[in-house]
Amino acid sequence: MTREGVVDPSAFGLRAGIVVDGRLWEHAEAGRDDDEVTDRLFFARVVRVEPTLAAAFLDIGGGRTAFLTARDARFLDPAREKRRIQDLLREGERLVVQGLREADDDKGPRVTADIRLFGLFVIYRPYGGEVRVSGRVRGREKAELHERAARLFPDGRVVLRRFAVGVPDSVLREEAQRLEELWRRIVREAAGAKPGPVAAAEDPFERILRFLFDREVERIAVAEGGLARRFEQALARIPERVRPQLHRVPGLFAFDSTGIREQFEEALGPEVALPGGGRIVVEETRALCAVDVDGEGRDPLELDLEAAREVARQMRLRNIGGNIVVDFVDLPRPSARKLLDDALGKWFRDDPAGAQIHPMSALGLVHIARACRGRPLSRRWLAPCGACGGSGRVPSLAARIEGLHREVVAARRPVLALKVGERLAAALAPLAGAPWLAGIVPQVDPALPSDGFRLEFVP
Repeated sequence: MTREGVVDPSAFGLRAGIVVDGRLWEHAEAGRDDDEVTDRLFFARVVRVEPTLAAAFLDIGGGRTAFLTARDARFLDPAREKRRIQDLLREGERLVVQGLREADDDKGPRVTADIRLFGLFVIYRPYGGEVRVSGRVRGREKAELHERAARLFPDGRVVLRRFAVGVPDSVLREEAQRLEELWRRIVREAAGAKPGPVAAAEDPFERILRFLFDREVERIAVAEGGLARRFEQALARIPERVRPQLHRVPGLFAFDSTGIREQFEEALGPEVALPGGGRIVVEETRALCAVDVDGEGRDPLELDLEAAREVARQMRLRNIGGNIVVDFVDLPRPSARKLLDDALGKWFRDDPAGAQIHPMSALGLVHIARACRGRPLSRRWLAPCGACGGSGRVPSLAARIEGLHREVVAARRPVLALKVGERLAAALAPLAGAPWLAGIVPQVDPALPSDGFRLEFVP
């Protein structure tokens, strides 16, 4: 099994895909337009303390109000006592919090005061106090890392990740020191900062590098020259034992050169063809995600086993969390159902979000509960269709901007004029300083659709 990371510049910063044996399994973005909450740091202001809920509501900027429970607020108390929320926070108070969960319909995002600054080999927890290692380490390595953590970082503020095995102490200390200095800078800025994301928390490149490292890729494919040089410099700092190889691919975009752009676009549609014949149909609703397996006359067990892998891949690629109900082709024999259970367990085993799989019901339904980590792919790249009252989906403003970025880069000649619709102009405003827009001033054209654009190039 080969595992490769593919990275491209995007309109907003960087995007990356995880490719396993030629199939795209995950997608991540990092950049200026990233409005995700999960794992991000925010300067926050306490808007309201609710003793009856044992929680507080915080302004985290962008018109968003986040929910902080008393249990998550207690990290601010050095004694870690079970104090009441009204004894921990007061209205108007400013603090730094970290995202735990995205907003979901009428529920706002949830945050915590248990800050974690991520490095490749360590996690810095300013409110820590207990010597720890990553929960993903097992057996003898866990005991060895725990001994190293106690020796190197006895105050318990640094957690050793599983990649720290075999990494020199000097590298671990250096990374921990860098994260500690970053935290001090954030604290200094917090007193006068307006509610909103902490811009200095993590550079988009470092965030993508950590994403690739977490997925233990064997090599990283890039096409763009400047991006390749930055990866060369970054990888040179990583010990050879855990260092991925850098692979330069031809063309302007690595997603195109490696053939995974089509797989990404397929994940935005409802139907996915199975290699051996048949398909799965994915329908996201407010309550759950329904997946139907259609075999077109194939052997039921053979079809279900192939569909099990594709369901796991699509849930991960589309980043769908919550309740997932899969309507497999019914398998009457218990032995066949056991094979399907084993297959689902295998393909969901390494899912970073974690998943709980329930056995097939008498009606052939399998319930999968997958943790919500970040926003679904569809929420970022698709929008309700205004022409059909919202029952269909069209490309979102982010997708339109990404298409504009591709045209500008692929043209390889100066832009004479950029005419845009009103909504697209507003969405482009925060990207005014992006390198690919250098020297380009969007002009609103009322004749264009609100999300449309027209490019004119220098002859």
